[in-house]
Amino acid sequence: MLNRPAVFEAIARQVAESQKTGTTLGVLLVRMQRLHALNVLFGYELRERLEDAADRQLRGALRPADIVIGIGSGEFLVLLPGLLSPNHALLAAHRLVRAFDLPLVTEEGPLYAEVAVGASACPRHGDSADLLCRRAEAAYAQALRSRERAALYAPSSEFTEVSYVELRDALQEGRLEVHLQPMLELRRGTMVGVESLARWYSPRWGWVSPQLFVQFAEQTGLIGELSRWSINATLRHAVAARLAERGLRIALNLSPRLFAEPGLAEQIVAALKLWDVPASSVVLEITENAIMDNPERSAQVLEQLHARGLRIAIDDFGVGYSSFAYLRQFPASELKIDQSFILDMKRSDRSRQLVRSMIELAHHLGMQVVAEGVSDATCQQELTEMGCDYAQGFHVGRPLPAEAFLASLPPLPAASATP
Repeated sequence: MLNRPAVFEAIARQVAESQKTGTTLGVLLVRMQRLHALNVLFGYELRERLEDAADRQLRGALRPADIVIGIGSGEFLVLLPGLLSPNHALLAAHRLVRAFDLPLVTEEGPLYAEVAVGASACPRHGDSADLLCRRAEAAYAQALRSRERAALYAPSSEFTEVSYVELRDALQEGRLEVHLQPMLELRRGTMVGVESLARWYSPRWGWVSPQLFVQFAEQTGLIGELSRWSINATLRHAVAARLAERGLRIALNLSPRLFAEPGLAEQIVAALKLWDVPASSVVLEITENAIMDNPERSAQVLEQLHARGLRIAIDDFGVGYSSFAYLRQFPASELKIDQSFILDMKRSDRSRQLVRSMIELAHHLGMQVVAEGVSDATCQQELTEMGCDYAQGFHVGRPLPAEAFLASLPPLPAASATP
């Protein structure tokens, strides 16, 4: 593993050569996605052997002239000299992703470790090592949101380079918005709750994708501030509309980065007390990958929250690690099936059977099931027949600004509305 000056010097040499020959230099940032989970399963002594195997896997998918540099735990920079265009860097990125569809050969046997790859190119995206690496990092953030797990830097990625102050100021000045999306109980056909979603309109960028600014907040250390704003803003709306008295639950998303913060459970409980919202009306949603990034810490925090009466939902189920072990270990009361499976039900019998199996598995474990991405009446009916408990999606209702959503609710009965 080289230090940063040595890495930048190696890139600068290749930049100078590409300028001399008039060719394109590709810079790829490659990160292994399951390294921590594999360490938990097999021990941390595996790390070095796994990285050596990954290095061999990379080199086997590249040209002899390409350069692989280990820069961190499960992280590599790949330099691609003499390319004809930036698109060839993207093709190489896709080739590396496909290479890791094959298992890594280790002493423990064959192990799978996915990668995501961000690509930049000189001279199109810059001619300095620092800029090329930053833009490969921005492309990597795009790759994480892409099913292909590979992306070439695009100008829109520049958002992540210049908007720290904008997002920080928007949070401090309360310029983000809470949008609410309804959740339907399928058996009775009635609304049983809402999911709170943060939205941000930037004067510079317009409506910013939530995936983009949430990930940016995680990368820049603003995620704690964003989460505190989201929790308190959501609970304020819940109190104003007396959602708990209406029998409506409120779902909130927790970033995996929050689990490293001390006193997370206490912060959430304090917010509930501040707004006088019963813990039993709140569902905390956390992704599979968040759980497996730090299983020990996640289990501890989730147990604390569960003991205080909050419900726990595993979000985006099916696209992360999907380990039966954590379903047994963590105090989750709900599974939210990722919308990709729900949308594929129209086209694939296998997806339909997978959804049915997920519902049956959850019910056998005493958990309820939420289907995300329900887009039409046929899909809703099919899920109802499968025994799915709840549904979300554009057919059920689109996210609306909290004020507009709450204004559309029918008034409480007179007796309930009396203080």
